[in-house]
Amino acid sequence: MAEQEQQPDDRPRPRYGELAPPGWVWHPPEDADRLDTSRRVAEDDTEAQEQPSTAAPYGARTPSEGPYYSQNARPDRPAPTWNLTLTILLTVFGFFGMSYSIATLQAIPASMQLLHSTNGLGQYTPAPVVGSLVLAGSITMAAIWAVSAGIAAWLLVKRRLAFWVPLVAGIVAMVALLIFAGAVLATDPVLLGFYSGTTPPTSPSPTP
Repeated sequence: MAEQEQQPDDRPRPRYGELAPPGWVWHPPEDADRLDTSRRVAEDDTEAQEQPSTAAPYGARTPSEGPYYSQNARPDRPAPTWNLTLTILLTVFGFFGMSYSIATLQAIPASMQLLHSTNGLGQYTPAPVVGSLVLAGSITMAAIWAVSAGIAAWLLVKRRLAFWVPLVAGIVAMVALLIFAGAVLATDPVLLGFYSGTTPPTSPSPTP
């Protein structure tokens, strides 16, 4: 005998905390076997709680707090007090050095004329390029000091070590001075030949 189809139960369901009426039987709905996706979030939360926590326990030292961090990622410290004083003194000293270098370059033609007269090499006639070399050297000296002073001031504002800037600028200025002075001297072959021994000095003609 075939099973009779279940008739829908029209009797009221018991409420929470209320006893079921006599003869009431609960039947599962027809879609009870359907996948219940409403519990996805709850299951994910349960899995997250079951997974072991990767956070460091209380009181444990993290890599950013260990010795490696203290040696390699140490925050920048402000420069010491003597850095400001020494940088200012060296910058002022560099200004006087720059002024002396410019004066030396501009005095080279007169010094060469004096060497000609002293050693009996005749009248010194500067080459046309001498004036340009002296002017370029003077501008270079002033630019080196100005740039170094600007960089030193910027480092002082950032509270970093800046005393090395005027020292490096002084070395660069000295090399530039030697280069320009040598270029001016190279324009006088008579004076170069005299000091190398190839050009003898001219003797003054005897007077009757």
